[in-house]
Amino acid sequence: MSTALRGFFFILLFALITVLQWNLDSDKTATRQLKNALELAVHDASLALDETQLSQGYIVFDQAQAELNFRQSLSYNLKLNNDLTPVSGSFYKQPFKIDLLQYFDDKTPDPNNPSKTISFPYVYSNAKYDVLEVLNGPCVVAVVETKSPRYFKGTPTLIRQAAVYEYKY
Repeated sequence: MSTALRGFFFILLFALITVLQWNLDSDKTATRQLKNALELAVHDASLALDETQLSQGYIVFDQAQAELNFRQSLSYNLKLNNDLTPVSGSFYKQPFKIDLLQYFDDKTPDPNNPSKTISFPYVYSNAKYDVLEVLNGPCVVAVVETKSPRYFKGTPTLIRQAAVYEYKY
């Protein structure tokens, strides 16, 4: 009888460890995929430049087009709808939220002196998202979050990733 109970206990323990491992693997996969897709999305957003300003030697983002590029890239790479909710067959189950999408270019006003533009290198810090970055040129900064999918019942993990894509002088 004790052998049967011990065997039952080990089977139960093995099942519990397997469930935990699959959920942890899901977190790791979701984090990696989000980071990769976010890197591509900020790159695509940075391609939306104001051609008039560019012809005068300034890198200035067309922010409306940049945001559209960003959303389209994120949607394509993570299998999301336009409103950043997962489509059928997506690895993700929860909607995505763009927490921060910020542009720093040759015409961005200096927060300390609004009559001037920022000069590069520029030290950017955002305490809310724990971002501290030295910007060497015009760039796009983004922070996106979602909840990790679960294979088995459990509390979803919040995944938040940040990415910066910059033009270096």
